[in-house]
Amino acid sequence: MDARQVLEAGLYVVLIALCATGIWALTVVARTARSAARLFEDLDAKLPPLIDKASTTLDEINVEVVRVDGLVTQLEEVSDRVTSTTRAASEIVGAPAAAVAGLGDRARRFFSILTGRRL
Repeated sequence: MDARQVLEAGLYVVLIALCATGIWALTVVARTARSAARLFEDLDAKLPPLIDKASTTLDEINVEVVRVDGLVTQLEEVSDRVTSTTRAASEIVGAPAAAVAGLGDRARRFFSILTGRRL
């Protein structure tokens, strides 16, 4: 065998290896394509019900948020009423207490003047 025949045999081996690698790559691509097709079929079958459930859940959450907003508004109104009632009660109770304290102070000054001593 001369060098040319050895080179040709080597090239044939490389060519056969390349063809085998190409065939293997095509089978991998075909399997990947089939898997992707099954995945998309599954998504087409399962995704719309999930989207419907998510939409229904969001609608229910929105209803609850509106309800909670109404409750918060009512709590704010009650809080405002309690604050104004407390302020009015404080003024009603505080005014006579201030008057009594002022009367006590005047009485103390009056007795200190009568007795001539400081109390």
